[in-house]
Amino acid sequence: MNIKAIFNVIGVLLVLLSVLLLLPLGVSLAMHQPPLPSNMNETNAFTFTLVAALGFGLALWRFLPPGLEKLRDREGFAIVAFSWIVVSLFGALPYWLTGVCTHFIDAFFESMSGFTTTGASILVDIESSPKGILFWRSMTQWIGGMGIIVLSLAIFPALGVGSTSLFRAEIPGGATVEKVRPRLAETAKILWKTYVVLTCIEILFLKWAGMSFFDAVCHSFSTLSTGGFSTYNASVGYFDNPRIELIIVLFMFFSGVNFALHHQLILKNFRTVISNPEFRLYTSLVCMGTLLIAWELIRTSTESNPQNAFRQAFFTFVSINTTTGFVTADYDQWPGFIRILLLGIMMVGGCSGSTSGSIKIIRYLILFKIAMRELYKLVHPRAIFHIKVGERSITPDEQTNVIALTFWFTGLSALAYIILSFMNVDLTTGVSASIATFSNTGPGLGAVGPTGNYADLPSLGKITLIGTMLLGRLEIYGVLLLLLPFTWRK
Repeated sequence: MNIKAIFNVIGVLLVLLSVLLLLPLGVSLAMHQPPLPSNMNETNAFTFTLVAALGFGLALWRFLPPGLEKLRDREGFAIVAFSWIVVSLFGALPYWLTGVCTHFIDAFFESMSGFTTTGASILVDIESSPKGILFWRSMTQWIGGMGIIVLSLAIFPALGVGSTSLFRAEIPGGATVEKVRPRLAETAKILWKTYVVLTCIEILFLKWAGMSFFDAVCHSFSTLSTGGFSTYNASVGYFDNPRIELIIVLFMFFSGVNFALHHQLILKNFRTVISNPEFRLYTSLVCMGTLLIAWELIRTSTESNPQNAFRQAFFTFVSINTTTGFVTADYDQWPGFIRILLLGIMMVGGCSGSTSGSIKIIRYLILFKIAMRELYKLVHPRAIFHIKVGERSITPDEQTNVIALTFWFTGLSALAYIILSFMNVDLTTGVSASIATFSNTGPGLGAVGPTGNYADLPSLGKITLIGTMLLGRLEIYGVLLLLLPFTWRK
């Protein structure tokens, strides 16, 4: 393992982080809010974090030899995993220094939740937090949505020959994602340009719908990243505005679509988008899920007005399906059928190559085709069957990868719940917390539902969920490899 090269790249990323910190620093200077009692004001907190990230980053970047020409896949996975941990640690400093989070583990939890676009929060009163901190919360999600490494590849394309490994290890969807352009740097630039343009368009629409510019920016950051951090305790429900909800739900839906398909739309290749099997199944799920929830709300008299039932069902299903986590209603009070449905859809997620979390729809397509192949083989044992999704053949290695990742997802989610249960966390809260953090959704059921948060969990429970958030965002393999001895052998 080339340790020096790993920390050299982490140094580059910390320098990039210090530049990005200028934005929340500017917001804190413009808002100029008084500090919380006995704590540093947010301007000084961001300044300290910026200087610390810049100094530490320059030290790693300039004084460690890069050796990038020797990067292998194992170094690529290590760079991604360590980068997210280190960046989240530095990102936690503003929360801790301003007193928004009194304990560093809480600040680390909030920071990791932001960068992994999970949206699980330990803040009890969000609205009392300084504006610069609220902007930073949403901005961490926006950065993490497309990825720290992908951003760095767009800006610094000369990270080395291991850049493909970095891209595959970080982009949601992993090996199932195809490059838009042959050169990886061009792909990264196209993805980020699309991401920025969609964010700007949503900001304009939300401002037109009645949001303040500050709220429009923060909610657009959290929507396009499918993160779900809001500037209000009641999330999007605070506005109680059908136009705002419609804009956000549409952009959540777009964010759950493979960003390569957005590029195809720009090129006017509409047939490619419409014929994409993953996109078609994603759209069908949203339609069927919305109708099922609306029907159950009306049938059980939970919501007697059909229009309101459809409005709440559409927003909630898309929010959970895309793993965004915005809420407009307390779905934890809805009938049990809906709660189980939402818990199950957390484990599905959006399309590969989108900013949504969880297992992804394309992997379920592949699993279904593998299961059907086994049934066919019982009738035709000598026949040879090929697994295809659309026009693309799925190789045996990719099939094995999908099966193994699904096993790890379910197994490690169960392990996280078992750990939480030892801390006397109740069944509903424990199961939903492990699934909601592993799928990077955020709000779950019980104490961590739409009206609750993760603040009352024990410290060891928060550490466990920090791990599940990271595992879910980096799709397990990149983190697990660091725990295995053979990864570190020469």
